[in-house]
Amino acid sequence: MRSAGTRVMAAVVAGLVLAGCGGSAQPEKAADAGDPKADGQPAVTLAELTVPAAYDATRGWDQELPWVREGSETAPVAVAPASGTVAYVIADQSEMYVQVRRATTGKVLWTSAPWTPPGSLDDSAGYDPAATAPASVTAVSAGGREYFVAWAHGLSGKDELHDGKEIVQAEVYAADASGNAVAPLRSVDVPVDADRGTAQGDAVVRDGGAGQALVSWSDGSAAVDVTSGKVTTYDEESTVVGLGERGPVTNSSGGGFGVPGGWSSTDVAPEGAAAETGGFGVDLVNGTAQTVADGKVVASWEPAQEANEDGSEEIVRTVHDAATGEVLVRAECRDRTLTETFDSDDTVLGDSVLTSVSPNGRYLSYGWMLFDLQKGTVVCLAKGAGGDEGRKDMMIDSVRDDGTAYGTVPGSDPRVAVEIPAATGTPEALPTGTEVPAYTPAGAGVFLTWIEGGGILLSGRVEN
Repeated sequence: MRSAGTRVMAAVVAGLVLAGCGGSAQPEKAADAGDPKADGQPAVTLAELTVPAAYDATRGWDQELPWVREGSETAPVAVAPASGTVAYVIADQSEMYVQVRRATTGKVLWTSAPWTPPGSLDDSAGYDPAATAPASVTAVSAGGREYFVAWAHGLSGKDELHDGKEIVQAEVYAADASGNAVAPLRSVDVPVDADRGTAQGDAVVRDGGAGQALVSWSDGSAAVDVTSGKVTTYDEESTVVGLGERGPVTNSSGGGFGVPGGWSSTDVAPEGAAAETGGFGVDLVNGTAQTVADGKVVASWEPAQEANEDGSEEIVRTVHDAATGEVLVRAECRDRTLTETFDSDDTVLGDSVLTSVSPNGRYLSYGWMLFDLQKGTVVCLAKGAGGDEGRKDMMIDSVRDDGTAYGTVPGSDPRVAVEIPAATGTPEALPTGTEVPAYTPAGAGVFLTWIEGGGILLSGRVEN
């Protein structure tokens, strides 16, 4: 029996370390069409997980990823919501494989050909082919089709006579591929040019929107078109948060945000937002884009009114259409409290906040806020929100099609898992030891837990 420990962080942020894979981990073959087990769960004993009532702990599948070091800040896992498929990276010494399963049954749909990522930036003692950069995977949708992009940040071409070139290597696969030894549709090298230098894990890749994989590092960014492989590099004058159909959504160095040549936050500023905000003696245009997800921009605005008696402010929050800038939802919700230290299992790591969208696109969560885009309502889970002065901060991990969100109380020990129905906005503490899903594709929950002795366990459990 595999024993699962605490939940692994699923946000795509800095720094897996590939160290000592410790022998072969050959990937499982894709199930043949005639295999009687092809549409059933894998013939293994399931790990014992305590899951929310919506899921059946006795029905599902597990996949060990033993190469991931305990305490890593990201998991090499991605979910394509439309097809209900789960991709993950398997390490076999210096080679990597991408493997994809059906989220509900666990059936292996395809396995990639072996892929060797670039050399690790941390390989200061000289190039070692086995010292490959950490690898991960993200899902991107373009033109109604889903893709998985496997990627790694490291050095290419380093040897005794060459320093090597710092890149992010991206391998683009069709999510609906099938079979074994699947070749990527295209392989793209994105040059990483950083004036201040980068550390291993500083560059990350995520779904940027509009069919683009967004590559970001300390002082730059680039977008990879998954259908053509075209790379677009952006300058440092503005920070690219994501992409819409009319171009990149950026935060300007002078404040404000929008799509250059398209729309500006100054034209869509919501009621209750100040015109300007002070920053180190300089007045800046108010408004900051926080994230772009599923064609929507989540933004925050400094309020025009004075702070509350306790010094907190009810920050104005908005959700915009990324193509037009139109405000879809407006609400007021204070920042989450930062008085407690967030540990490696929480959804906040540094300045990165986990964003989740329900498979049907109706519900969008950003950290401690849950938006119902159809009704135009918001659940605020910041400390003391809604007049409940004794209530703690809560952070959301995932949200289902029915509006049920799952999350945790940051800093709680033992960890407190919570369930939040969007319809009522009233959180409920789940039994001690309950794991919450990192992803909620239709019909299943996908869970990430530590394995005692090292590595992570990727688990799918079907809905009741």
